[in-house]
Amino acid sequence: MFIREEGYARLHRAAIAKSRAHINLDGQKQWPINRSGARGITIPNGSAYAQNDAYLELCNPGWNLQWRAGIANLYVVLPGLFIVWMWYGFAVHPLFFNEIIFFFVVGDEVPNILLWFGWLLLFPMAAASAFMIFAWFYYMGMRTCFFTFARGRIRFNRLTRKVYVLRPKYCGGNAIFEWDRLVALFDPQSTNRWDKQEVALLALYHPPFDATDPTARGEDCLFAGPAVTGPSGAAHLWEYIRQYMETGPTIDRIPADAPANFKGIARYLHPDYTTYCGLPSSHQYGQECRPGFMETFFHMSSQMTCSWPRFPEEWQSDSGMGEPEDRPVQTGAVMTALVYRARGCLSKAEEVELMERYGTAEALAQAQARSD
Repeated sequence: MFIREEGYARLHRAAIAKSRAHINLDGQKQWPINRSGARGITIPNGSAYAQNDAYLELCNPGWNLQWRAGIANLYVVLPGLFIVWMWYGFAVHPLFFNEIIFFFVVGDEVPNILLWFGWLLLFPMAAASAFMIFAWFYYMGMRTCFFTFARGRIRFNRLTRKVYVLRPKYCGGNAIFEWDRLVALFDPQSTNRWDKQEVALLALYHPPFDATDPTARGEDCLFAGPAVTGPSGAAHLWEYIRQYMETGPTIDRIPADAPANFKGIARYLHPDYTTYCGLPSSHQYGQECRPGFMETFFHMSSQMTCSWPRFPEEWQSDSGMGEPEDRPVQTGAVMTALVYRARGCLSKAEEVELMERYGTAEALAQAQARSD
């Protein structure tokens, strides 16, 4: 789902001022990479594809709500298509074939009253329905849930000091940003809706290369991580990213007695903080996101039309670490590694390494006793 990305990109193409208002650029403080805006750090559950000494890769927002696009089609697309079909059967089809279609029944007689009914009543309803379907997919961004990338990928590479982004072309397209030029926005909305600490997002704004350029060449905005709780949640996520990029992993694991303002970056992320890198099965999606049966069903109806994006090889964005889909244990893609282990896709050495980091003593012993 790329609703926020699509909305920003569409407005930016229409008018730069509108896109800036869309992310509330002038109505909030901008945080450069040398300022945190938060005392502590937080990485939300299910947000990281992978983390290692070279890069931290995060998702974009919306994955847990993508099922709503599927279920809403029952209330928007299907009724609209039904009305259009009725108009065609009562008004258009008779003009060409001298027969009428009522639902799926074809009649040879074409009463004039039905033709009048089709053009005077059904035509305006069909036109309104067609516009509603168009608006649903275009203006409301639901086209970002079907026949496109399944999820966005934002890779923060501390070795190259660049940020690599994968997203559909109409949402801004794949892009590479210089880390030092990004600024964080904790409230990328143009309304005062965070008084009750409701859901918010972290936006990373890339200013134009020339502030006086009327075309704002280079200006862009990306949305990193899942939805968070209010601007404070966005601030803590930004601090995590910032600390990772500036200092990198400093300890193997966060100590259990760590204070609230602890800012050390763990080398080995807890599995709860990670998400599957690829198109998950319905079972794996249900385990990770814990939705009900209906949510899972409608999410899969959207996901099955999508493809999984991969970083171009010429970018060399992995800095030699490899891709999470191919080397989940080595790249710190914990959730992906656990799924591969359950499928029997890990080598003995990889499984032993995984269990040394995250498994119990019993699981480690079983991995070591495994025969390849």
